[in-house]
Amino acid sequence: MISLFRVCIALLLAFVTTRGLLAQGGYNDDRVLIQGFMWESTVDGKPAPAWSDYEVHWKGHWYEEVKNKASELADAKFDLIWLPPPSSGEGAGYHPHELYNFNNNYGDEGSQKAALKALLQKGIEPIADLVINHRTGTNDWSTFTNPAWPSNFICSDDEFWTSTDASLSGNDKATQMKNDRGGPDYTGSDYPRWPGSRDLDHANPEVRKEIKKYLKRLQTLGYRGWRYDMVKGYAPAFTAEYDFDSQPTFAVGEFQDGNPQKVSDWIDGTKQIGQADPALKACAAFDYPGFYLLRDLINNEKYSSLPALHFKDGVQDALIAFNKDKAVTFIENHDTGFPQQRFDSFGNNAKLMQGYAYILTHPGIPCIYWKHYFDWKHGDEIKKLIKARKYAGVNSGSFIKSEVHGNNYVAIIGDQSGDSSTLIVKIGPGLDFNPDGSVWGLETSGDGYAVWVRKTKKAQTQVTVDKPKDGFPLP
Repeated sequence: MISLFRVCIALLLAFVTTRGLLAQGGYNDDRVLIQGFMWESTVDGKPAPAWSDYEVHWKGHWYEEVKNKASELADAKFDLIWLPPPSSGEGAGYHPHELYNFNNNYGDEGSQKAALKALLQKGIEPIADLVINHRTGTNDWSTFTNPAWPSNFICSDDEFWTSTDASLSGNDKATQMKNDRGGPDYTGSDYPRWPGSRDLDHANPEVRKEIKKYLKRLQTLGYRGWRYDMVKGYAPAFTAEYDFDSQPTFAVGEFQDGNPQKVSDWIDGTKQIGQADPALKACAAFDYPGFYLLRDLINNEKYSSLPALHFKDGVQDALIAFNKDKAVTFIENHDTGFPQQRFDSFGNNAKLMQGYAYILTHPGIPCIYWKHYFDWKHGDEIKKLIKARKYAGVNSGSFIKSEVHGNNYVAIIGDQSGDSSTLIVKIGPGLDFNPDGSVWGLETSGDGYAVWVRKTKKAQTQVTVDKPKDGFPLP
């Protein structure tokens, strides 16, 4: 009996330990993320489409391109890769049709799995873009297949119910006649209802049950985390529920808003109530307030205003001033740049790298855009900044203090959340700032930026940072 008891305890501990490996990042997260696609990523090596002047350079489907870059991404020390919507859907996948059909415009299911396997073997965690706010019928507005869902999964005030559009199919009209609607759409944010797809009623427990099944299925493919699309469309408590059930290793929501208080409030709404520390595994959010500020301040060379971003005083605050541990920082993504917008937020110039010098040396979890790393060929510069961050032990919760030297911004960042200093970054023109060369080594520099790492810290971390990344278990 005693030996059997010990075996049971050992099995229980093994289960808990395994589950722990899937627990999402909490505080002081030292990982770096890359957005592993662009709007143009569905083009498949063909000439530029009519809506774009972008000439793609890859020859096969996008998943093959990602697979072929797995070694290069690992060598650059990327830890996480945000991949496009995994299911069958219109265009880039943001109007999903069949959730369990993993053949899409980025490649077929086999190539998707092959890309995930290659990334996991290189120690890079794949993050799926979850489009669960809305769904489109397989061949019409409202007929959901694979999996089949009833019409009462659709919010009662969705435009479908009152539409007389000529494109409505016979099935659509029959569904309208039955009038079996779900509950009303979420009204807890300034989110405008999405007219391109059917809004889903997350307040319905059956809807949430089906979404949880979908997340489990994605994990069997090899995904380890989530990027939640359009989270303004449903209550943040449901994001907490999905995270608690699926235990992603990383989760971030797209709460697209320039008000840091609103973004921070959404993060607070995803706290996992009932846990010892409810905030520990609250969902992260993209730092849109910081993005807008960096775009304007750096492009207009207002470097002396950059200290305001991390200092919470109600003036030019980024999300890192409110909740740096849960802020995913970035300077461009597929929505903010061309072709969604007329122009990119940053041009292919020195300002771009000054923006990366900021997010890759500061608290938060930095997200690099594929286009900048590969297509605009800033990979070598970005790689040096990533290594400087890792040598210095900078993480999402790092200590920071800043100074202004003329029109130069200087920040001292540490490897601890309390007072510490393992990295110095200068952003701005001129050479009138240089730290003590006996203590600090210049790690990398470019037009308008320079980064130093404390020599004793690098001596402690370099071997670990430079060695090849360990792979993750395959599903």
